[in-house]
Amino acid sequence: MPYQILSAEHYLYDLVYNPAITTFMQKGKEFGAHVENGLGMLIGQAEKAWEIWNE
Repeated sequence: MPYQILSAEHYLYDLVYNPAITTFMQKGKEFGAHVENGLGMLIGQAEKAWEIWNE
């Protein structure tokens, strides 16, 4: 990926949540991009599954 084209106008999402900051995310941060790992998505999926299976 050409990380040098990234700026604060870019958002990078990595589905990985362990490690909390991957190389992909770190390189994006170096060029000012906003980064997010997959932990929030994992938690959201778990909550929805709990809701579905416990109705």
